[in-house]
Amino acid sequence: MTKEQKAHYAKVARIGCVLCRHIGYEDTPCEIHHIRRTMPRKSAPVIGLCREHHRGDTGVHGLGRKAFEKKYQITEEELLEMTLQWINA
Repeated sequence: MTKEQKAHYAKVARIGCVLCRHIGYEDTPCEIHHIRRTMPRKSAPVIGLCREHHRGDTGVHGLGRKAFEKKYQITEEELLEMTLQWINA
């Protein structure tokens, strides 16, 4: 991991869970979630998700991406856009 990636991950972590924040909860500690595209994981964009929204039963890894997006009515890409806006605010 590069110095720039570490700094970016730290900024994402300071925001907390982007989904919790979106639904009205702030200051929820998060884990780094890599958004899978066609690129290697190490270069994938990241968002912060709390343990439950990341790997819990109602999380992206517990439900699968499509069911997660259906349940919360928001995509990983939209959560990424929010994350980048809050980082750059």
